[in-house]
Amino acid sequence: MEKVCSVLDVPDGKMKGFTVGSKYILIANVDGNFYALDAVCPHRGGYLPVGKLEKKILTCPVHGAQYDVTTGKLLKDVSEEVKEITGSGASDLDIYKILIMENLIYIRD
Repeated sequence: MEKVCSVLDVPDGKMKGFTVGSKYILIANVDGNFYALDAVCPHRGGYLPVGKLEKKILTCPVHGAQYDVTTGKLLKDVSEEVKEITGSGASDLDIYKILIMENLIYIRD
């Protein structure tokens, strides 16, 4: 189990990126519930914490792939034009189990 941050570091409706060991982790706060997932888009390495979070939908700032932060599932892939140029599409994000103790957020491997 590794400490990521305080619950106060990620206000409701916001997300923030953290480095935990060798991983880049995104913590999102959706209606007071916290979620942890990869902070790097698997398509072309876009840093997701600088993307856009609307309710539970996260949009990658690079090519616009969209993810559900509560599940890590890809909701909208990059466009066909981008796929042609880059040679690939996006895929689901890894998610991490969270434990909150004394207002601190931990992830479990």
